[in-house]
Amino acid sequence: MKITFDCIPCLVGHAVHVAKMVSDDDRVRHEVIKKTLAAAGNIDMSLTPPEQARLIHQAIKAASGVSDPYAEEKEMSTKFALRLMPKVREIIKNSDDEFEAVVRLVIAGNIIDYGVHGFTIRDAEKRILEVFDMPIDTDAVKHLKKCMDNAGKIFYMADNCGEAVFDRLLIERYSGKITLGVRGEPILNDITPHEIKASELDIVPYVHTGDTTPGVSMKHSSREFMDEMRSADLVISKGQGNYETLSDYDRPIFFLLRVKCPIVAEMIGKVKLGDLQVIHKNI
Repeated sequence: MKITFDCIPCLVGHAVHVAKMVSDDDRVRHEVIKKTLAAAGNIDMSLTPPEQARLIHQAIKAASGVSDPYAEEKEMSTKFALRLMPKVREIIKNSDDEFEAVVRLVIAGNIIDYGVHGFTIRDAEKRILEVFDMPIDTDAVKHLKKCMDNAGKIFYMADNCGEAVFDRLLIERYSGKITLGVRGEPILNDITPHEIKASELDIVPYVHTGDTTPGVSMKHSSREFMDEMRSADLVISKGQGNYETLSDYDRPIFFLLRVKCPIVAEMIGKVKLGDLQVIHKNI
C-alpha cells in the first residue's frame, strides 16, 4: 500500500502529539515539529505510510534526544494485558469454538495502539471483550486453522506491546513451528526484542527487522529477517502497519487486524472502522 495525500495530515498530527510527549520544553517541541514538517515536506509517494512514519520518527528522535518515547506506555500495556489473560483464558475455555475465540481475542488486542488518535488504556478491556459481539468471517477463520495446521513453518509478525501478550493465545498452540518477528528498534508502542520476555513470548525463537519502520519494510529490514520470513510456509501478519507494508507480499499470508483508518477500510473494501478482519492472500 503506497502513501496517499490523505495520509499526510495523520502523520503530521501524530508527530505533534509525540512532540508533546517527549518534552515539556516548548523550544524542544518546536524543534521536533520543525523537523517533522521538513520530513513531511520531502514526502516520497512511492513509500508505504509506515516507511514515511519511519523517517518522521527519526526526525523526532534526532530533535528530542529521546530514543523510546513510548517506553512507559509499552510497559503499562503489557501489564494490563497480563492481568486480563486469566479472564480471557476462561472465556476461551467456555466457548463453543475455542479456535475462533482465540482468533477474536488475538485481533482484539490490536486495539492497543498509541499510534491511533484517542486511544487510552482505560477503555482497552471494554474494547477487547466487545469482539465477542462483533461479526467475523468464520469461513476465513476456519481456513486460517486449516492452513496453520498444515504448514510446516509459520512466521508470526507481531505488532504492538500489550497486543503481543494476547498473541500468545495463538502462538502457544503452534509453538513448535513458529518463529516470531518483531521490530528491530523502538518505534511507537511496537514490540521489540526488549519486550519479548515480559510479554511471555519467549516460548518461540524470534528474529527482528533491524529497523524502525512500524511495519515490515522490504527495503530496510535485515537479510536475516527477510530470509526467515520468506522461508516460511505461512506468514501471520498482525495489525494495520504490517498490513500496509505487506499487502503486496507474494507468498501465503494471513492478515489479522482491526481497521483503524478510512483509507485502509476503503482499500480492503466494504468494511467499517473497528471491524475484525481475517484476510488471506496467495492461498
